[in-house]
Amino acid sequence: MQFIRKIAIMGLPLATALVSATAAYADPCLSLTSCAQQQVQQGVENTRNAVKTDTNQFSSNLKNARQSAQDQAKARWNNASDATRQKWEAQRNKVTSAEQNAKDKWNNANEETRKKWEAQRDKVTNAEQNAKDKWNNASDETRKKWEAQRDSVTNTGKNAQNKWNNAGQNAKNAWKSQKDRINSDWKDATSLPKL
Repeated sequence: MQFIRKIAIMGLPLATALVSATAAYADPCLSLTSCAQQQVQQGVENTRNAVKTDTNQFSSNLKNARQSAQDQAKARWNNASDATRQKWEAQRNKVTSAEQNAKDKWNNANEETRKKWEAQRDKVTNAEQNAKDKWNNASDETRKKWEAQRDSVTNTGKNAQNKWNNAGQNAKNAWKSQKDRINSDWKDATSLPKL
């Protein structure tokens, strides 16, 4: 399942670029720069809309899932061995330690570094607000075009999921082997040679 999510996430920029390129072909840009900028903006908007839809669906199911998850966690804890419980506690402590390290990093940072981090946070927030404003100011025709592009990207992910679900074990093993080879090749290509 995580492999499919990775494929969908890796395929999302490609699908977005393809959709944007198709849209740009149907509606030629005035210049190469404005065309590239428009494609990037449309890709970001499409991705943001897809994420927004997924977030809304996730939130609606969260209440019911939360209680079920708590019940399952209690059952797993009660049925776990002492060694397993110790392992889980070590993992929990590791997460708690990471949170504390983040707080310490903030507290120990100088004012200039904090301002830099806040500027990065504000940039993301402003991008989200700009996307909302762009949507609100767009015509119905433009919104329908964006929705069609979003649906195309969403369908690409669903098609990949369906392909995985309907594949036989041999095909799944072949895909996993190919993924492992790609990861290995990437690691070899990006690692420094030993002297």
